[in-house]
Amino acid sequence: MAKAKRRITLSCSLALAIALIVSPAAAQQVDTVLSLSDAWLILGESSPEYRAALARADVAGEGVWQAWGSWIPTASWRMNFNRNQFTTRTFLDPTGVAQRLDDPITDVAKSAVNSLTFSWSLFQNGTRFFDVSGANASAKAADLATVATLVRLESEVAVFYWEALKQQELVRLAEQLLAARQRDVEIAEARFRIAAVSQSDVLQAQVQVGENEVALMQTEQQAERALRDLSAKIGLPEDLRYQLRDTAVVVDPSVVEVDSLAAIARLSNPELQRLEAEISAASKNLWSARGSWLPRIDLSMTLGRSEQLPKDANLIDFGPENSSTNFGISFNWPLLNGFEKKWRTGQASAQLQEARSNKVTQLLETDKNVRNEYDALETAYQSVQIRLRLVDLARENVRLTTERYRIGGATYTELQQITNQATTAERGLIEARYNFMQTLARLEGALGRPIPRPGS
Repeated sequence: MAKAKRRITLSCSLALAIALIVSPAAAQQVDTVLSLSDAWLILGESSPEYRAALARADVAGEGVWQAWGSWIPTASWRMNFNRNQFTTRTFLDPTGVAQRLDDPITDVAKSAVNSLTFSWSLFQNGTRFFDVSGANASAKAADLATVATLVRLESEVAVFYWEALKQQELVRLAEQLLAARQRDVEIAEARFRIAAVSQSDVLQAQVQVGENEVALMQTEQQAERALRDLSAKIGLPEDLRYQLRDTAVVVDPSVVEVDSLAAIARLSNPELQRLEAEISAASKNLWSARGSWLPRIDLSMTLGRSEQLPKDANLIDFGPENSSTNFGISFNWPLLNGFEKKWRTGQASAQLQEARSNKVTQLLETDKNVRNEYDALETAYQSVQIRLRLVDLARENVRLTTERYRIGGATYTELQQITNQATTAERGLIEARYNFMQTLARLEGALGRPIPRPGS
């Protein structure tokens, strides 16, 4: 069994999630809170892609037993009980002429044979020395492949999780905007009754309410789609209703240097570790292929008992009287067998070169991804800081313009322009905040571990 189940341990939150999955009544509850760590736990237990990776690791682990088995002698026990009835009608005389018997001869021959055979390959072309280490390296590579799969899936789940949270926040913003536009209608109607504004202002306010109602429905649809995407990714039923826990924290990424992150990725990225194990396995396979040029020495021993039985004896005889012992040593050196040995060695050498090239390619790709995501993270952080200032300014501007509109110092058109600016600023802040968290998730996926934080 692969030992790569990182962070896959049942906890109270996972037990709750599983209970919700199997309980239709609980599936109707909307006060269930799913944190990102809970989502990761459920992912490790229910993701088909991750379970398939674990199964492949198990298969590779069985290959280690097979490699060790080649060092163990083989033994087989054989029992044969034969009965042969024959009738002779013709024969050849001394001159070679076929003659026919007047009275055919009919007889029965019986035999019982028991044998116990041992065989042991003392020296098998030198391949067994490298087959075991090669199998261990392949099993390690398979285990690391499960880790790489889990790291990638966790990064993707985090992106889906923050996307769902972003859509939920946008729904909240749309609800607030709709409520604000409804208040605008009340203000416009009150001022229209005292002839402070024309009916056009009331109609414009009502139109804005309708526009915001449509926007709210569209935003709610996007939020439902994001939740379904998240549920499908972690393996939850689509009808399970839950809330997400917002644990987004925007931190300044400049406290960690990108060069140190690239160095961490070279050491902790599981895909790079897997490719390193693949190189080790390919190297051992090359030495195993080179061993095919060497001879093979085998030992064998057979202990046997046999007896020819009379025709009236019982066919099943477990204790034949005659015994025999056979011991042999064989030396086999295939001096010429076409180009098979050259082909096998050349193929193993090419596979080793391919494994090394794959490692270099992945190393460059990982370094590029780390640096690109780090740059994107810094940009996202700066965007959040700018958006925070813009939101503060926009909110204050909306407050002042609303007060001016109440006393007739601003038109409804001015109020709408300022409100639209504030809406854009609020939406931009939400998108910037969760874009930061999604970029952080992708960066941690490239690192193969959580990004180091100050004090951690």
